[in-house]
Amino acid sequence: MIIFFSGTGNSRFIAEKIAEQTGDKTVDAAYYIRRKKGAHFTDSGPYVFIAPVYVSAPPVPFLQFLRHSAFPAGCPAYFVMTCAGGMAAAPWYCRKLSEEKGFSYMGTVEIDMPQNYLLFFKMHPPSHNREKVKNACTSLDSISDSIHSLTPLPEPAVKKWEIAATRMVLAPYYKHFMSAKGFRATKDCIGCGKCAAACPMSNISMEMHKPSWGSKCIHCMACINLCPKEAIEYGRHTRGKLRYHGPDSLFR
Repeated sequence: MIIFFSGTGNSRFIAEKIAEQTGDKTVDAAYYIRRKKGAHFTDSGPYVFIAPVYVSAPPVPFLQFLRHSAFPAGCPAYFVMTCAGGMAAAPWYCRKLSEEKGFSYMGTVEIDMPQNYLLFFKMHPPSHNREKVKNACTSLDSISDSIHSLTPLPEPAVKKWEIAATRMVLAPYYKHFMSAKGFRATKDCIGCGKCAAACPMSNISMEMHKPSWGSKCIHCMACINLCPKEAIEYGRHTRGKLRYHGPDSLFR
């Protein structure tokens, strides 16, 4: 079974591609996260957990969902992290979670996908992103083979300073920087509601045909990137920047 968490679609895309190769079922963790509840899984596994890297770790809401969910004891657990700049301390968090849940930890690997965090990073044109996604797809065969044969994934060593730095900044970053206060809809907004539908945290409501952001933002960037009219900005940080409309948009 493949359980994923995704904002702009990178992790969902990888989950679906691996599922095509392994024949596994995919489950969107956002369904449960939006309802503030865990799930009860009875499949014997293996389980494949796929998520992006936020602040050098898996998304905190995704980790919380897994902690609050029930799984068969000792089930094999694989972790696949989508990222644009390396997964840093993420394997440490995945291993720690596996110990807490009693999983049989089978390793963590990263998949290089297009950048979507346009607040602070350079965004790239569709041609560049298309090549990235194509390269990512070619790397999935060995991962799927490992999952199918219950073979551990080759995992890079995590440096102690990466773990220490991530543990030090993770909570403050979520508390003080992952705010939705900078988001606003411009005059180009058509009130379609796609931003609200895309938000994995249910943090956007439509008021008078305009999006209104709440206090549960985790900067997944789904709203600002997936808006069909590019009618969302975040303060002055995003003016004139390219948007990443998700992996599916690259092959239409």
